[in-house]
Amino acid sequence: MDDIALILTSRDDTRLAAERWCAAVGISPFAVGSAAEARRFWRSARAVVLDADQIPELQAMRWPRRDHVFLVVDEPDRWWQEAVQIGASGVLAKADDHAGVTALASVVDGGAEGCSIVVVGGRGGAGATTLACSLGLTAAARGLSAVVLDADPLGTGVELVLGTESVEGLRWRSLDTAAGVVAPAALAGALPLRSGLASLSWETDDDAPRLPDGAASVWSAATRGFDVVIVDQPRTVADDAWTGAVLGGSVLSVVVIDDDIGGIAAARRQIVWLSERTPAVAAVVARRGRGGLGRAAVESSIDVPVIATMRRDRRLQAAVDHGRGPGRSRPMNRLSRQVLDLVGLSKP
Repeated sequence: MDDIALILTSRDDTRLAAERWCAAVGISPFAVGSAAEARRFWRSARAVVLDADQIPELQAMRWPRRDHVFLVVDEPDRWWQEAVQIGASGVLAKADDHAGVTALASVVDGGAEGCSIVVVGGRGGAGATTLACSLGLTAAARGLSAVVLDADPLGTGVELVLGTESVEGLRWRSLDTAAGVVAPAALAGALPLRSGLASLSWETDDDAPRLPDGAASVWSAATRGFDVVIVDQPRTVADDAWTGAVLGGSVLSVVVIDDDIGGIAAARRQIVWLSERTPAVAAVVARRGRGGLGRAAVESSIDVPVIATMRRDRRLQAAVDHGRGPGRSRPMNRLSRQVLDLVGLSKP
C-alpha cells in the first residue's frame, strides 16, 4: 500500500477534493474517517492529506513525523501554526485544485519538471509558430519527449505547420471541461503525435478558439509529463493565469523579430513587457532575403542577446504548405539546435 495517498477526513468535500488531486497525478486515494483507521498506513503511504478536525487526535497519538503531509482547510493562512505542530509539508485550500495537484505531483514525480521554452513573434507573420514546431521536432530527434502547446488562437496554428489536422488526439476544446485537473501521464498519451512530437492545438473548424479556464494547469501537467515543452505564445499584454504561469515558469522566452524598422519597433515593446515576467529573453532575427538592417543593428536596438539569424527559406514554406512540417529545413534545424543547446538540452 505504499503507492497510495492516505486521505484522513470525515468531510465529504475534503475527501472529494483530495480524490480529484490524486486522479490528476495518477496516484490511488485511500480514504479513512479517523486517525485510528489511518495507523497502519501512516508510514507507508506516499502522501497524507488530512483536514483540521483530525489534528487533536493526531497530536494525542504522537505518531512519528513523516514527509508529504498536507493539511486541507478553507483558509490556509490561519492554519500554519497547527501545520507546523503536526509536521505538515503544506497547507492547501480545498477549493484550489491547482495547488493541490501541484503539491501531490511534487510527491509522485519528485518535483521534477521538464524544460519550458516560450516562442513569441515580435509581430504577426514573423515565423514564431514555425520555430516553435522546429524546436519541438529537434528535441524529439534528440531522444527527448517533447510537446508544442499552441496558445495563440489567432495565429497560423501548430496543426497546419506540423500537418497534424487529421491525426487523432485531444485538442483544446476537449479540455474545456477539465476544470484545471489534468494527469500528466494521461495528457502525454492522448495528444496528436507526429515524428515523435506531441502537440496541443485547436480544432480546424473552431471559429472562436480560446484557451480554456484551466489552461495553466494543462501547461503545468505538460511540464511534468514531458522533457521539453515549447509554447507558441500569442503577442499579448494580458496578465492572466496562463501568462503568469507560463512566462514565470519557462527558462527562456524567444522573440522572433522581423529585420526591419517596423519589426524592431514592435518587438522592443514586446521584449520590455516580457522581461518583467520571465527569467530570460533572447531574440532570433528573421531576415527577408538579402535585405534587412543586420544582426548587429537589431541587437543594439533591443537590449537582449540575439541567438541567431533565421533566413527566409522558400523550400521550408513549401514543405509547410504541403503538410510536411519544418523538419527537413537545414537552416531551421541548425537554429533549433542552437536554442536547445543554449538551455542545456543537449542530445542524451
